[in-house]
Amino acid sequence: MLRPGLNSNASRTPFKVMLGLAFSLLAMFSSFSYAALATATVSKNVVGVNEVFQLQISIDDNVNTNALDLSVLDDDFNYGTPSISSGTSYVNGVVTRQTEWKVAIATKAVGTFTIPSFKIGSSRTEPITITSMKSASDGNAASAQPDIHISANVDKEALYLGETIRYTVRIRIGEQMSQASLIAPSGDGLDVRQIGDDHQVETVLNGRRYLIITRNYQITANKPGDILLRGAAFKGSIIKGSRGFGSTLRVPVEKQGEDFSIAVKDKPSDYQGLWLPTEDLQLEQNWQPESATVKVGEPLTRTITLRIKNAEQSRLPNLNLQYPGSVRVYDEKPVYGTDANYTTMTLKQVIIPRESGELTLPSLAINWWNTVEGKQQTSRIDGLTLHVVPGEGSSPVNLSGAMSQTATQTGTQTSGQPTNPADTSMVTSPSDASAHTTAEFGSTTQSDWWPWVALGFATLWLFTVKLWLNARRQLRTLMKQPEMPAGLTTYADSVDGMMAAVKRNDAIQLQTFFQQWKKYNPTHPQREELSALVANIMAQRFARESPESSQVNTEKLLTILNNLRATPSEEEAKSRSHLAPIVP
Repeated sequence: MLRPGLNSNASRTPFKVMLGLAFSLLAMFSSFSYAALATATVSKNVVGVNEVFQLQISIDDNVNTNALDLSVLDDDFNYGTPSISSGTSYVNGVVTRQTEWKVAIATKAVGTFTIPSFKIGSSRTEPITITSMKSASDGNAASAQPDIHISANVDKEALYLGETIRYTVRIRIGEQMSQASLIAPSGDGLDVRQIGDDHQVETVLNGRRYLIITRNYQITANKPGDILLRGAAFKGSIIKGSRGFGSTLRVPVEKQGEDFSIAVKDKPSDYQGLWLPTEDLQLEQNWQPESATVKVGEPLTRTITLRIKNAEQSRLPNLNLQYPGSVRVYDEKPVYGTDANYTTMTLKQVIIPRESGELTLPSLAINWWNTVEGKQQTSRIDGLTLHVVPGEGSSPVNLSGAMSQTATQTGTQTSGQPTNPADTSMVTSPSDASAHTTAEFGSTTQSDWWPWVALGFATLWLFTVKLWLNARRQLRTLMKQPEMPAGLTTYADSVDGMMAAVKRNDAIQLQTFFQQWKKYNPTHPQREELSALVANIMAQRFARESPESSQVNTEKLLTILNNLRATPSEEEAKSRSHLAPIVP
């Protein structure tokens, strides 16, 4: 009974061995088959330079999307950012996994190149040979040259040491660009500075849309001799792609502008003064107010404008004028700007006479080298002679031609003519007019007796009119709300004007209203203190002192002005005390 059982176990032993061997073989087959299949394909293998085509790489497995290294393409190809997809499908009981990369690619030059094998995990793709020509055979490929053009010009190629020329560069772009930049022109011994902002405009040429960018540079020569001006360079990346690729690439591009040979002449040995080479220099001035007669303490504003063609701001001269000691001068900070091809500097000076009498303000002359005519010239603005009166004076007289808004004079050696004597004779003071009237009256005197009688009656009539006017003036004083003649400022107006000027930080208006206030208060106890505060504020306004000290003076001045508003002027106080007994 036991024998059959023993035979049964023995028969089962080979079966178990065979079953184990089968499982082992199956495991080995599975391990070999686990190495997924990786493939690489291209949309075309004969292309033109910079023509975009598609490289597709796939593997039959779900792998990390960063498993593909495209850096092996760097030497011979431009490529974009890949489009990646992965997924799993189940069809008829079969599970399929796949990861795919699609990337736009283009050759850099003409020749035969190889897309190398890509390693993804334990799998590798086969290399691919690409033939690159100047243009593709199908006629639909992109041109080998990008649609980008650069042009440049200079306004002249011969200049003097220190002279400035203008360099203009224009770029016409018919491509979609990324990270575009323009590198400035350069040269040994040349200072280059961009002028203003870029000018951009879109236009259509032969059915294509272009972007045109224009940029200007100032180029100044710092040494004489022949200098090579290297043109501006345009750099960037062209964004390229093709329908259905799902990826774009950036093709680097660089365009160089034309070079220029610049001849720089040295400064002439016989030139005198500050070296200012330019095609044109204009010197202008403006006076406010335009009056030949001013009062002591009243401000006079002189505005000087210097305009130099194609000059850097750093090369503009400092304007120093020597004023007489009888005036105080406050200089504002010069204001610089540009006007067309000119660099401008505007200097404003506030001049305050301190003494009465004849006042002569200085003229100004600037030497410069005319680079067009090749000779030295001088631009000049004339000075001004004023009659300064103490306190209340006669009405100012317009200066007509001598006080023109812009007085630009230019000559070869000495530019600017003195004031025309005919114009000067047109300026007459009130004292001259009075003397002229007296002279005419004397010329009518005759030896007959009746003119003396007429003179007596006329004198009595004038005396009567004067008494009548005095009585009428006293009657107006009694009125509670007297009518002030047009243009006359009251005591309250002068105080309010000073307060408003302080709050607006307007030092010139403050000085003007203070002079009006002094007229009403010749012996006020706070007159000197107020005068010192006004002078300090004027000095701080133009000397740019610390804001702390300015704030202290401003607050102190406002306190005094608030007290003055509550008290009448000396003239009003006297008028009230004199009229009090008359009022019923």
